[in-house]
Amino acid sequence: MKRIVLIGLVSVAVIWIAYSSYQLWINNDSQVNPQYVFCEQDQGVLLINNYNETKNSDYLKVVASNPLANSLENLDSIKIPHLRIYASQQRAIIIFEKENSWKKEEIDLIYSQFKLTGVESRHEGPYLMFSKDYTACNHNLLTQLREADKKASANFWKYNQNQWSRTDMYNLNNGYFEYRSSNPTAIYGEAIQDIPLFASVIPYTADNYSFHERFYAEKTDSIFEIGPMNDWVDKGFVVLEYEGASVIISDYRSQQTPRLILIEQSKQEDSVNISDEIYSFSGFQLTNDFPSQKNKRIYITEIEDKVIITESKSITQKLLVEYQLGKTLALNPEKMNYFFGGLPSFTNHRFVSNNQKRSITWKNHLLFEVSTEPPGEQLVKEDKTSWSASVNHTVFELVPIYDHLRGGISVLSYSEDGKYELVSSNGKSLWRGDADGAIQGEVRVIDVFDNNKHQFLFRTKKRVHLIDLNGKEVGGFPYLSDNELTTSISDFVWNGTKRFLVGTEKGEVIMLNSAGQELTIIKVGNSSVIQTPYALNIKGKLTAWVVNKEHKEYLGFLEKPGKPVELGSVDSESAVKYNGKVVNYFEKEGEVYCQKSDVNGLKGSNPIPIEKGKIFTVTNDYIVIVKSNNFSVFTHDQSLLYTKTVPFNEVGSFVYLKNRKECVVLDNLQNKIHAYSSLGEEVTDFPKEGRELVVAETDKDKKQVYIFSKIAQSIICYKYK
Repeated sequence: MKRIVLIGLVSVAVIWIAYSSYQLWINNDSQVNPQYVFCEQDQGVLLINNYNETKNSDYLKVVASNPLANSLENLDSIKIPHLRIYASQQRAIIIFEKENSWKKEEIDLIYSQFKLTGVESRHEGPYLMFSKDYTACNHNLLTQLREADKKASANFWKYNQNQWSRTDMYNLNNGYFEYRSSNPTAIYGEAIQDIPLFASVIPYTADNYSFHERFYAEKTDSIFEIGPMNDWVDKGFVVLEYEGASVIISDYRSQQTPRLILIEQSKQEDSVNISDEIYSFSGFQLTNDFPSQKNKRIYITEIEDKVIITESKSITQKLLVEYQLGKTLALNPEKMNYFFGGLPSFTNHRFVSNNQKRSITWKNHLLFEVSTEPPGEQLVKEDKTSWSASVNHTVFELVPIYDHLRGGISVLSYSEDGKYELVSSNGKSLWRGDADGAIQGEVRVIDVFDNNKHQFLFRTKKRVHLIDLNGKEVGGFPYLSDNELTTSISDFVWNGTKRFLVGTEKGEVIMLNSAGQELTIIKVGNSSVIQTPYALNIKGKLTAWVVNKEHKEYLGFLEKPGKPVELGSVDSESAVKYNGKVVNYFEKEGEVYCQKSDVNGLKGSNPIPIEKGKIFTVTNDYIVIVKSNNFSVFTHDQSLLYTKTVPFNEVGSFVYLKNRKECVVLDNLQNKIHAYSSLGEEVTDFPKEGRELVVAETDKDKKQVYIFSKIAQSIICYKYK
């Protein structure tokens, strides 16, 4: 009997310990588990399953009211596999989830992204929560988080009318995004193929296009719901912008002729006029915004089985002429693709403009939205072969960049006092900024995360900036130095992460990581550093190659303390890192020489003469040497790539396009831009007008060259295949 009692007591004790441990785990986990954190106070919750896809869609705007949301813009540097991010729409709460427990260095890395004071962090198991002024809540918790489609780029829950609804976002990888929303209160009609229904009467010169399926219009437009147009519309109607005017094109049901319905409902005889088969009426409001003014006269005519409604008789007449000349979407496949390419065939609502394409389709109690929500320049549109654009500053330099967000080559313009602006491949201003001081040295285009997405890297007097193509600083940039910076910035990869080196006036070399954090500062002398410092791997040690104002060459140790090694004096007018070595270039007695470091970073063999002449340009890929009006392009292995003798003497710019073996040259005397093929022949339609500076870049996707220059205060762009 005693044995039975003893066994019973032990069993109860074991169960109690297990239960207590479970409760303790549950209580701790519930403090940071999203299912027990988010509630109606948040109003909405965004779950990011794939950060890069979500960032590209600009979907982060749905949590813009969250004080911590700005930190989500710069998470490219956090390379944690399968990282999921939960963000409140209203409260200062962000939760990170990964597949295993959090390490201290991972927590510190993410914490560095939050620049607000008073941010608290807590973690348990796979969850890491950052918050500010957090108080727990237990009313209307969002417990459906696990029901979301993990294949979606992101999921968004919205709390409305005492219930949660969800939208799933999918990046379709072709510039379009699909949104699938569960909305239990929405009921629309059957999706319609609007394209074949209206394309034969829509002029291809129209700008905006907005299709409304009949029942969708009833639910979204209270005037249409009770107005006369609802008496005749069959499948739906289209609202266009044509020559700056709004136009409605509608179908109509059998025996429901629009003009007869309006005549019947007209209250005064003088409200109806007929002229050249065009009927006009006053006193009708057809939709919330048409006509644009109350009681404004409208004009109606019929084409095929459609009715055209405008606010101008002359516009109506022009539309009739366009139709008679065959200038319609149906007869212009290129424009048809511009309007509808990439969108579903069946829809309840479709909207197309120069900045956006969007369609909404109601099916099986779900709303499917396909959209090019910003960045809107992913739209397929006509590519101007030349354009000019004005910017809000005096142009000092231009920097072309392949724009992975919008396609084509965009260009960064900046002024001498540090104001900058990005202009798209078609001349549209995208964003502006101010570096709070003159931009010094070179503005470089880099791929900081090696994912084919590009950023601008540059410095001012004491700051290092890294700006992405949304115009925002990456990670913790800008970095602020205690001392003045004196060199360009080099980048390199060490242990799988991107790092940067820059020199200072105090003989220092600063090493930063891709999040803008200072990793180390080493001192290599008392004189300011004048050449771009480069990182070398010398027998497994991370070492900096440095040249100071006294032309002393040093090797400094970046990870382990050690006295810098002085290599002696060096003749170096320009230097680059090439194949793991530093290549110095200098001129002597009318000839250009190069000298390479050996595998230990020390000076190699004696200087090697390359060619008579002067150094014109040195890039990471080649050196250009000029003698009189002859230009020669060499690799850093001293192999001749290209040579061209130009028929003028005053050359302002010479750009070699290595992918095409062509060059672009500015004649400073005549202010002409010349483009020469790989055979040295002038490209068709050149020369072009240009002033002071010329830059050029190749769009590999379109196999097209972009040339940028300036005239007065405008940027000009020329393109050729």
